[in-house]
Amino acid sequence: MASLFKLVRTIGLGALGAVLAWLVVSSSLVAHLALIAPEQALWLQPGDPEALASLAERQAEAERAGKAGKQEGPDKSPEKAGTEPPPGEPPRLWSELAKAVTEANGGPGGAEPDRRKTPPAAGSFASQALSEEARMQAETALAGDPVNARALRILGLLAEAAGDDARALAYMQAAASRSIQESQALDWLMRHHHAKKDYATALWYADALLRTRSQASARVLPVLGSIAEKPEARGELEKLLAANPPWRRVVLADLPRAVTDARTPLLILLALRETPNPPTTADISNYVSLLVAHKFYELAYYTWLQFLPPERVSSAGLLFNGGFEHPPSGLPFDWVMNAGSGVTVDIVERTDKAGQRALYIELGPGRVEFGGVTQTLLLGPGRYRLEGKWRGEIAGRRGLVWRVVCADKGGAPIGESPMLLGTAAAWKDVGAAFTVPAADCRAQHLRLELDARMASEQLVSGTVWLDDLAIAREP
Repeated sequence: MASLFKLVRTIGLGALGAVLAWLVVSSSLVAHLALIAPEQALWLQPGDPEALASLAERQAEAERAGKAGKQEGPDKSPEKAGTEPPPGEPPRLWSELAKAVTEANGGPGGAEPDRRKTPPAAGSFASQALSEEARMQAETALAGDPVNARALRILGLLAEAAGDDARALAYMQAAASRSIQESQALDWLMRHHHAKKDYATALWYADALLRTRSQASARVLPVLGSIAEKPEARGELEKLLAANPPWRRVVLADLPRAVTDARTPLLILLALRETPNPPTTADISNYVSLLVAHKFYELAYYTWLQFLPPERVSSAGLLFNGGFEHPPSGLPFDWVMNAGSGVTVDIVERTDKAGQRALYIELGPGRVEFGGVTQTLLLGPGRYRLEGKWRGEIAGRRGLVWRVVCADKGGAPIGESPMLLGTAAAWKDVGAAFTVPAADCRAQHLRLELDARMASEQLVSGTVWLDDLAIAREP
């Protein structure tokens, strides 16, 4: 009798285990299939809310794609031609294209375009059937799971397509309130409130979207750029950025590409300067470097000056920090040092003058690839002279030279110092006279580089000290 009881109990426990295993496997399988094969998921578990939501989304997308195919063929109109840059061309910042977009939107300060969809014209029977089927699937999913944010978002999209903005807004708000991860609802709400000129609310949803989706900046930046360019709305964006959200660095780096006025990012950076979280050196460098790259030299220089410590502004002459007394910021109008392979570049205390500093470079031994030491200059047309001192020892076929080149066109240098080569036990003068032409040379680059013309001339060794650099205008 005891043996029979043990057998029955073993069989029962085995059956229970098999049932539990099936439930676990089927639930996991249904959850997986609900996203990729909802019909199969419903065969395993009829009425599964996620599978129904997937079907509803599929039907809604099919219905929208059908409308788009009928209403939005490829735009070949002449006024649209030529607005995209050719393949391989960098994005055109603050270009004629941006101006055209601004004018199309009513001009600077003009009325916002109404982006709300108008009620669609009566479609085909098939399109209406798809929309109705999507609605039924979403409502069925919602009945089985009243907090299904995905189903609420789908109902919101269907309501918008039907021209019912009030219901669309209610559904989207419900979807976002039930799941902050419902990024499509957050995106819809951000754009809706932006179109309504409710900028504070639009920024709330933009913040939520950027915090929950690392790849959301491409969707959010056009809205942030639009808000940044509106004087009545910019303060809300500045307030949000002043709180230093985790996405601030990325947005500040990309914001210049989302505005039509090159000065807009500067206004924001200046507003942040007096907050507990001022712009970082990287924030300023990204903006100034982008301005220089697009030849906004004067604005770049003005921006750089705005963030210099007050005690250094007076020393910002034709050449900045020529005595290397301050650590370089890495900004274009300060020293930018790129050591490269086989080279050490640093600013160290001079051994012969306590408390004074100099640029120190160690080369090799062996083959080196010197990245150079550069500073961007803003010299007007005229004659100038570069002066400085060096000491050290360089062994090799070629040595170091200072060169001045026009930033606009590059090419042959407009000034070049004698080569620093051999031994200079004591400090020696080094300099170069040069003339800045009146055309195509609004800014210049001063560079210290290895004057190697071939691979064998990169075999060099030695140490160099440089100090007391200055540029003076000649009569």
